[in-house]
Amino acid sequence: MRELVIISSRNFYFYILLENEEVIEVRLDKKNKTNSVGSIFKGKVKKLLPHMNAAFIDIGEKKEAFLPLKDHLECCQKLKVGDEPLLQLRRASIQSKGAKLSCKITLPGKYLVLMPTIDYISVSTKLDEETKKLLKKRIYEIIQPFNEEDKFGYIIRTKAINATDEEIIQDFQALKQQWNNIVKRYHKVNAPALLYEEGLRAYAFLRDYAGDIQKIYTNDKYLAEQLEDYIRLNFNKSDIKVIYVSENKESLFEKYNVERLINRILNPYVWLKTGGYLIIEETEALVAIDVNSGSLKKYKTLEETALHTNLEAAKEIVKQIRLRDLGGIIVVDFIDMYLEEYKEKLIKVLEEEIKKDKQTIKIKSFTSLGLLELTRKKADKSLIKQLSEVCQHCEGSGYNKGKDIVLFEIENKIKSLKPFFKLKIFINKALEKDIKSLIKDLSLENEVEIVINKNLKQFEYRIEKF
Repeated sequence: MRELVIISSRNFYFYILLENEEVIEVRLDKKNKTNSVGSIFKGKVKKLLPHMNAAFIDIGEKKEAFLPLKDHLECCQKLKVGDEPLLQLRRASIQSKGAKLSCKITLPGKYLVLMPTIDYISVSTKLDEETKKLLKKRIYEIIQPFNEEDKFGYIIRTKAINATDEEIIQDFQALKQQWNNIVKRYHKVNAPALLYEEGLRAYAFLRDYAGDIQKIYTNDKYLAEQLEDYIRLNFNKSDIKVIYVSENKESLFEKYNVERLINRILNPYVWLKTGGYLIIEETEALVAIDVNSGSLKKYKTLEETALHTNLEAAKEIVKQIRLRDLGGIIVVDFIDMYLEEYKEKLIKVLEEEIKKDKQTIKIKSFTSLGLLELTRKKADKSLIKQLSEVCQHCEGSGYNKGKDIVLFEIENKIKSLKPFFKLKIFINKALEKDIKSLIKDLSLENEVEIVINKNLKQFEYRIEKF
């Protein structure tokens, strides 16, 4: 059973996806955020650098976005400076790297992902070859009468296996209409312009886990109404229940122990049940994961100990990759094993575990140094980067909680302590302006006293109830 919890605050939507009461994914969205991954733009070509296989495109942001020329030529004509191509954001700006664009537009639906700029049909990589072949034939026969003129490409999602012909047609027609609306807007606006932006991340959760999320809890009444409308239009309403939880009755922040969850995600150490542990370190270039045996002495030989620790670690590593939304190149230093059959067992376990992830994870081979390489699509900052800021004191060797997430914690703690006569919030002066703004927005100027404590660290705080 899957449940989705959405905690709404002034600046954030904080998403927690649970499977059989275990947290499997956590995501964070800033409210009023623009230009998210999947957004479609009418851009303007500013620079062409063929020797670097690069075009730089103005999409209305401070920094020009990067478009690989080779990628563009596969589906569109040759570019020149001043052209106004229709492009999709594939990767948001991350640290020193600018946003990345593509002309290969994808519009995700429940059962299909429409690719209107490519005449190509693909099937989910999570299915075996025989199932892929049969499913591709069936979906092609259903859609072809509605696609003869346009010849749109599409990816068939795993969920299409159990969909009826009518559901497939409805999904295709809805995506087709969505694309037609984007094209109409393209011809009406001047570049640079945003043509399409995907809605709430909650919609993506519902679409990606179509039929598998049974309940949604949120503390935002308006959001609950939006979700009910979306479900009514796109799903069988009886399948998914949206439950509004008033903060006067129960705090979702406290119920799901969000502060502890955030600390867990920021902690580089992950302990395994058998006594071993992982160390997860993220750099700009890659993610490094080190597997350690710890105190495990259950097995007769070192090789057996290494195998069992590595098998447990493999399952936990995939869980942590999903939970922390890690992407790009991931290098795992498993405990050394010399028997090839043990290495094969480890790869098989990993192959089974990665099927649970909606993002595609590719397993490379062991390197000559015994390291295992994985890759996972990196579309945005990892959750760790979103939850933290680089420490001013250690200059990047560690992390503190970011100011925004500290304010998120304080806001929800105040709400969870109601009713109260008086609250005192002890903070460092660095938070004073933001806390005053928060208290004003909550209309609690008379009930909450702010106390500046120089002994507290930059974003450290303490709350006392009277």
